[in-house]
Amino acid sequence: MNQKQFQLITLFTSYEKKQFTYDELSKILEVGKRSVSNYIADINDFLTEHDFHTIQVTPDNSLQLDSSFYELQLIREKYFSRPLSDYHFSSEERITIMKILLFKQDIVSTSNFIYSLDISKKTCLSDMKVVAKDLANIGVILQASTQGYQVDATEIYRRDYLINIFFAFLNTSENNSSFPGINFWVTKKYNMKLFRKQLFPILLNWQKENNITIKDYQFYQLLWILAIIIDRIKEKHFISNFPCNLSTHSITASESLYRRLSKLFLIEVPIEEIHFFASYLEDLSLISQPQSPLGSIPSNAIIHAFLVNISHDLKMNLTDDNSLYTQLSLHIKSFFSLIERNTSFDQSIFKDLEENYPKICQSIKNNLYILEQSFHRIYNQSEVGFLVMHIAAAVSKILSEQHELLILLVCDSNSTTSYITNKLNYYCNVKNIDMIPSFEYESYMSHANTPPDLIITVEQPVKTTLPIVSVSPVLSHSDLTQIQNKIYEIKKKEDNLLNKKSASKFKSTEKSMIILSPDYVSLDVEASSWRNALSQSGNVLKSKNLIDQNYIELMISNVENNGAYFVFWPRVALAHANIESKSISFSASFTRLKEPICFGNKLNDPVQYIFTFIASDIEKNYDKIIDIIKLASSPTLFQHIDQAKTVEEVYRLIHLEELNLL
Repeated sequence: MNQKQFQLITLFTSYEKKQFTYDELSKILEVGKRSVSNYIADINDFLTEHDFHTIQVTPDNSLQLDSSFYELQLIREKYFSRPLSDYHFSSEERITIMKILLFKQDIVSTSNFIYSLDISKKTCLSDMKVVAKDLANIGVILQASTQGYQVDATEIYRRDYLINIFFAFLNTSENNSSFPGINFWVTKKYNMKLFRKQLFPILLNWQKENNITIKDYQFYQLLWILAIIIDRIKEKHFISNFPCNLSTHSITASESLYRRLSKLFLIEVPIEEIHFFASYLEDLSLISQPQSPLGSIPSNAIIHAFLVNISHDLKMNLTDDNSLYTQLSLHIKSFFSLIERNTSFDQSIFKDLEENYPKICQSIKNNLYILEQSFHRIYNQSEVGFLVMHIAAAVSKILSEQHELLILLVCDSNSTTSYITNKLNYYCNVKNIDMIPSFEYESYMSHANTPPDLIITVEQPVKTTLPIVSVSPVLSHSDLTQIQNKIYEIKKKEDNLLNKKSASKFKSTEKSMIILSPDYVSLDVEASSWRNALSQSGNVLKSKNLIDQNYIELMISNVENNGAYFVFWPRVALAHANIESKSISFSASFTRLKEPICFGNKLNDPVQYIFTFIASDIEKNYDKIIDIIKLASSPTLFQHIDQAKTVEEVYRLIHLEELNLL
């Protein structure tokens, strides 16, 4: 794999079913179409080798990787876990990595360079001439000896150089970097995947403890700073005689973080190290404000959106289960503190759950991006298992209420039929029983609207592929045990039960309208940026005196701080902000943009439709929030809105969709 292939695989796996033309890819990669075609062929060989979907040409001659979001994650993980020897570094990437090695290590041998970059000795010596010239330009002398190469630099200079070179070359979002090889090499050498997983929950809780917030881009900068500092401390390269002319706030925050890091990495941290890190903290934008583990994100909307999508997948309404919402919310929030305390999880849980609840597991995997993008953390398999347990419990509860097992009792004796029915009612808690003589069996099965879940026959053989138990007229203890086991097996097969029509409907009840009138609808609004789009969509509610300019600024700040997490679905944004008031009622508007705008959500950009709402985080508003999430997640609504010409027509379409979905 080379730089261009790395960029291509990143493009295709960052967007679910996103299409690119050859012209677009040629322009992005700055290569000819033939080169693009060759790169695609190499990537497809890799995808085929690992049983993934391949990049295909669509009828309109675009290129598309037709994979689910979950499979895209697997492809990225597999592709980027390849050994460094598989990557062919560009000249600029090699030279940059050589500089990193020189400042990272006391002395670097020629063989070390050759091994690290998988290059020839001739290439290494040629590149070293460029390295020496570059370093001389910044006043650093490269010294050569029989042992290798080294730079004459203080510890502070080394760290500052490494941090600055990281910021200059590494793309912190890991997408479309001009120098993907540097990112790839550093991620491998510094074991950044594990490092981020360890540090992410710690940094979130550390911010909460110190009442500070570090914004999105700077948050990733902070990760790189800590990666370098901890690496140097582990190698016993400490800071000495560092001046302390820093604010008390920065020093206190630095001490607080190092207490956590010392336990995690088993390191001793001198006071000078605390002061050095505090100096970088002061360069980052610290905002003094209370910070919860979930940041400023309105978590109720996120969890409701997650549940609405799960409900669509399972064809079962989970959004009315208040206990599920409460338990799920508490559990998701607890992940942060649980991980920081290094709480262990039972690794065997997920395998058992996947066998018993395949549809639920798949739905959660498909929709996990809603939680991950919104709460800025990756959920491991064990944590997903706990989510499955919550959903499975709610599903089982609904199924037990909605789907009563239908038993068909085939018996030719009326007295025996009555006897067995009473015992089934008492011992097996079965109420829904159809009773027929054996000669009516064929007619019953051919005319039944819904086939029985279990057939019990009293010594009367019948032809069937359905679950069946043959019993004696006295219905012995062993007969009852057989029936109970069979009922358990039937109920255990959630995958089959989820396809039953009796459990497939959302409740459809008349509710007050989300969009109150056509005055709350704006069409073909021109926007120059996502900020402008949010401002204009908010102006609809502002004109009704339902929100003020401060709320619009909060929505914009929400995206700046947390990313465009509320672009839950392709082309649709559910714009909102967190508010502290507990008395604001629900209000919403709808905006259709004239041209789509990118919000920075790589999965669902660009956005053309914006639902804007305001509601305080109180229980009486939950139904409204669920309703608008269902509207925004509708698979058909926007196909019709695309063709609508007037605000009245759009208003009518939204109203009809509410009646269909709610």
